[in-house]
Formats: sequence, structure tokens, C-alpha cells
Amino acid sequence: MPETLDDSLALALAAPHLGDGPATAEEIGDGNLNVVYRVSGGGRSVIVKHAPPYLKVVGDAWPLSQDRVRIEAEALALHGELAPDRVPALLAVDLDRAAMVLEDLRGHQVWRTQLVAGVHVTGVAEQMGRYCARTLLGTSDLLMDSADRKRLATRFVNPDLCAITEELVFTAPYTAAESNRVDDAAAELAASLRGDAAMRRAASQLLWEFRTRHEALIHGDLHTGSIMVADGDARVIDPEFAFIGPMGYDTGNVVANLAFSAIAHQELGDGFAGQVDEYLMDFWGALSEEVRLIWPEDHPWDEIFLSNLLEDSARYAATELVRRIVGLAHVVDIDSLPDASRLRAQHRAVAAARSLLLGPPVRSPHDLWSRATTEDVP
Repeated sequence: MPETLDDSLALALAAPHLGDGPATAEEIGDGNLNVVYRVSGGGRSVIVKHAPPYLKVVGDAWPLSQDRVRIEAEALALHGELAPDRVPALLAVDLDRAAMVLEDLRGHQVWRTQLVAGVHVTGVAEQMGRYCARTLLGTSDLLMDSADRKRLATRFVNPDLCAITEELVFTAPYTAAESNRVDDAAAELAASLRGDAAMRRAASQLLWEFRTRHEALIHGDLHTGSIMVADGDARVIDPEFAFIGPMGYDTGNVVANLAFSAIAHQELGDGFAGQVDEYLMDFWGALSEEVRLIWPEDHPWDEIFLSNLLEDSARYAATELVRRIVGLAHVVDIDSLPDASRLRAQHRAVAAARSLLLGPPVRSPHDLWSRATTEDVP
């Protein structure tokens, strides 16, 4: 079994990438899966990330394969080739120790943190749209050689982390699962989901599609907490959930997490919601523009593709909106609101999910965003 990452091991892994002189290691991050250190020395710093053989937030009771280190490293390398400068540089991988060394994005902040604080960061939404277009199309049968595409699929079989998504996103929120975490005030809302046969049926269908639509190498957990930002520079981190899956899952998660930000700022009445509205339109506009730019001329159905991707994004956004309200992992955008506003925001998110999942297919980004952020509740 690989060693457990501690200060001394983090220092040893980082040493070849630091300057001369003494070095220090500091554990950082509050993720659910991995142990992360920042190691500094000789005027340089790097990130050392280790994957323990279990889900960190639960412990030994939920074992996980450490192959997720290899998957994350290979996803970073491939996505870095397809979308240069949109992921941190991968400096080293030590599979025996289930660890990797990464560029330290010092000076960047988690995008969710900036959104909650109402801090505008330029260029991020557009860069994320182009990142999605390049990584999704670039790992699809549309742009890849058929044999290379089949070999790619064998490298990204990720059963343990897919099982987490399948349970925590598509299954548990619609049941009385022990993993769910529900505010006392939202107990009736959670019960309404458990009793909503149409929502359970739709989520079950999306679970089937998540398992069977092998469209592209998706990040698998692309939300505003896995995007690091500075003005004019967005970087995507933590692709350990990467696998060959439905493109709309990535784009839908971006949409849903921006919707949480918009709903929260609407409840606060501070005016920043209008900026978040622009982020969504910038994201989808850049994605669409990049798709048209790289689309092969001998396959003239790019507008059909974008229409289908929009519909899929809406449906997957719905499951993200639900699971972040009644499932295991919440978002600080909503949980940090005052009690009355938080409950109303929770109801609004679930109402939006019902509209996106059970209503007619969305026909435009404006339709999608309106239904994601302005659904009212009694």
C-alpha cells in the first residue's frame, strides 16, 4: 500500500521542483477525496496531491481505487494539450506513492469563492466555454481517429468514482439515503422529491445515459469550485472523476453552479446577479463560437449538435441543482445565506430543476438561464 502523505513525504516529492535552501510543507484544501500540500522552498512552490485508498471525507468505510491518480494525471495532460494554459502544469507523477506534483496556482482563487464574495473576474466564463468546446470535441469520435479514440476509452475506465456520481447525483437525493444532508427547514422539500415519481423517473433515465453515452473524455466534476481564477486566467483542477461520458454533464454542471450563484445574489439583493447572468451568456457564447470554429466542414450538423448539447446541459444541470440542496455535498453559495433566504433559495433551485428536467426542452441559452434562475415558489 502506498505511503500516507505527510510533511516529510510531501517535501521529498517536491524537492526536485524547488530551489535551493530549506523547504516547508503546509496541508491545504478541504476536498472530499484527497490530501493536498503546498510545499515551498528556494523561492518556488508546488502542490503535492495524494490519493488515499478511501474517500477522505468518510474514511476506510468507503474504499476507493488509487488508480484515480493515473486518471487525473492523464486527463490533465490530455486536456492541457487540447486547451493550453487552462489546466495547471503536471510536473511529476509517482504512481507507487499515489501522488503527483503540480504547478502551484498561487495568486489564483477558487471561482466559487470569488462568486460568493461578488468579485468580478474578467475572461473566466469565456475561457471556460472554449475549454469545454476543445476538450469535449477534441476527445470525441468527431475529431479523433477511430482507433485512437478506442484506445483512449480503455485508459479512462473509472468505476469507483463513477459509482460515487451515480449514487450521490442520480440516486440518493431522490431517496431517504443516509448520505443525504438536509437542513431541518428543508425536510418537506426533500420529502417532496422522494415522492415525485416524475423526477425520480427522469433522474433514473439520466443515470442510464450517464452510464451509456460514451461521447468524450469529460472532467466529471466541473463546477465553480474546481476552477481557479485570476483576472484573465482560468485553470481547471481536480479531474480525477474523468471518464468517457456524456458531454452535457460537464457543461450542465457549469450552468447549475452559476445558477446557484445567481439565485444567492438575487436573494441578497446586492446586484451581482446581473454579472452572473453575463457569465452564463459569455460561457455559452464562447463555447458555441469555438465549436463552430473547430467543427469539421465535412460534417455539416454543428447547429444540431449545439441544440442537443444545450438540452442535455439543462437536464444535467437539474440533477446538480437537486443534489446540492438535499444530497451529501452542498454549496456555500446557498448554505451561507441567512435562514429565510436560504430556504427560499433551496426551494427555487428545486423548482428550477423540475422545470429543466420535466418541462419542454430548452430552445436557447436565455430560455435555459431563465428557467434555471427565475422559477418562483409559493
